[in-house]
Amino acid sequence: MRKHLSMDDDAAFLRSDDEARALLKQYLQSMDVEIVQEMEKNGNWGFWIRFGKYPVLIDHQKGTHFCIVAFQITLKDESAINHLNELYEKNDARFIYELTRAFSSLLTGYSRIVERGRVIGFTVSKYIYPHHAEFNMRTLDLALQSVVSTGAVGAAFLKCIARATGVQFERGFNPEDADQTRLFKQGPGL
Repeated sequence: MRKHLSMDDDAAFLRSDDEARALLKQYLQSMDVEIVQEMEKNGNWGFWIRFGKYPVLIDHQKGTHFCIVAFQITLKDESAINHLNELYEKNDARFIYELTRAFSSLLTGYSRIVERGRVIGFTVSKYIYPHHAEFNMRTLDLALQSVVSTGAVGAAFLKCIARATGVQFERGFNPEDADQTRLFKQGPGL
């Protein structure tokens, strides 16, 4: 018979932040995933990685026992941003349904990126639990594949529906690219 663990027993099996971070780094390296940048500030830590050609953030906030795997897509074209927000203002049920279908999956969720009261993009995310004993490389791989594949579908949807002439994966970067047919833009160092 299996012993039911209480909250105190479960906490005894949690990895420390340092152990969870080292395990994530080991798994990423074992998967040949490029770690572009490691970050740490005031107990918060994370990794900017490149999964295929896509930049992904793995973020851990101090005091929590999980990380967020996030794939961010932002529009850079002002007319596309305006068109997207006009669609939101109409509160069209079909548009909301298609948007939700494009940016979510059974394994991921999404949130809007709002700047100055306007939607400028979306973040596809998934929680992972490297502090827990059940966490393994397959769990990490599934999370990375889930956010990237859902994000790629969402970016394609935005290109179609919002008349986007350019989409980028990191906020704050404005690539100067004459080829407006390329869907994905990458930030410096990525």
